[in-house]
Amino acid sequence: MEYTEEKIVSAAQDLEKRKKTVYLIGDSITMGYRAVVKDVMSDAANVVYPAENGRSSQFVIVCLRGWSGLCDPESVGVVQFNTGHWDIAHWNDEEISLTSVEEYGKNTVRIYDTLRRMYPNAVIVYATTTRMNPNGSNSVNFRSTAEIEQYNAEAKRVLAGKDVVINDLFAYTYGFPVQDYADYCHFKAETNERIGRHCAELYASLLEKRS
Repeated sequence: MEYTEEKIVSAAQDLEKRKKTVYLIGDSITMGYRAVVKDVMSDAANVVYPAENGRSSQFVIVCLRGWSGLCDPESVGVVQFNTGHWDIAHWNDEEISLTSVEEYGKNTVRIYDTLRRMYPNAVIVYATTTRMNPNGSNSVNFRSTAEIEQYNAEAKRVLAGKDVVINDLFAYTYGFPVQDYADYCHFKAETNERIGRHCAELYASLLEKRS
């Protein structure tokens, strides 16, 4: 067989089409490591994500249909979502969080149910919210690690028994020192490199089990 440039390009395109898709939905924490996942998994999967910040659970619910055009739903092998920091934050110095614990639980189930309908072949992953910088610094929109633990626990409770994998980034990053943080809750580039590789390993294992 003669391997012309045209045939090589065509074969490469066919291979690209056969790759499974890893679809990442999330806030600025996910935005910090998602490019690392895309790079690490470039040979194994097509990694896609919305350009914008996923913000709160309500925002994700509103945007899921609009974001669905990012990829072929049938090709999605893994879809991960995370919300939390925006939901838990006390915006404008209010005493209450943007989203109550009960509402957060309900919204988490709504997101899960919608993703299950939209991406029938996918393993659905819920990533827990990471803790605040252990140095005690915070933003104007306060939230505490204790609150984050409460919201994570509620998400795990409502997802229990469902066909979902928990990517417990709260537990994975809990012992990270102050030096790993860029500010009150975001991580430095080198820290995101570690988190991204950790996540890519999980997604790769999930794709392998489904193949």
